[in-house]
Amino acid sequence: MLTSDKVTNKATFHQNVMEILVYEEIDRQLKHYPKALASYINKVEVATYSLNRLPALYASSQQGQNQQIQTARKKYKEQVVSAVRRAIAAIERDPLRVSAPIVSETEMERDTAQKMLDSLQTLLQQRNLLDYPNQELTWDNTVGIIQRALNKMEWSNANQSLPVPPPPPLPHRNSPKTEQPQSSQQRREEIRNMGTLW
Repeated sequence: MLTSDKVTNKATFHQNVMEILVYEEIDRQLKHYPKALASYINKVEVATYSLNRLPALYASSQQGQNQQIQTARKKYKEQVVSAVRRAIAAIERDPLRVSAPIVSETEMERDTAQKMLDSLQTLLQQRNLLDYPNQELTWDNTVGIIQRALNKMEWSNANQSLPVPPPPPLPHRNSPKTEQPQSSQQRREEIRNMGTLW
């Protein structure tokens, strides 16, 4: 993909335009194969085989890309068709061949970022901070979900109930006793006893 530095308008990426034509041709040729067989053919391996047999046509701007595509379609069309046909035949002979693929740095960073997003979702689920239990975090909604989760946490902290005060301390043995209110039965008994003393 071609992008450029918007501030200085300097190209920051380049692309082999032949890759675009090769992938177009791979898709065109695989349409004629049975779906079961086509699904086993690794397009990346077919493209690699083909591109190693074709000239590179690099571009670093949109205009350059368009110009190189036109040149390639006029000058290299037959070569592209032939290279892709040979590549599919070579890969078709051993479609289940096992090899360790090259993983791009961008792909590794994407995988790491996805794992972090999944961990964040698990954490928010465990703390009941999502809008609903099975809400899925995506790169498009993460900022909004985090903002709402932080708001929930702030609200929860602000509205926590006040701690229950401890019971009053028991009087010490040496401290003067405070009179407890008497029950009516105790008071009658006391009056009766007082009468007998007279």
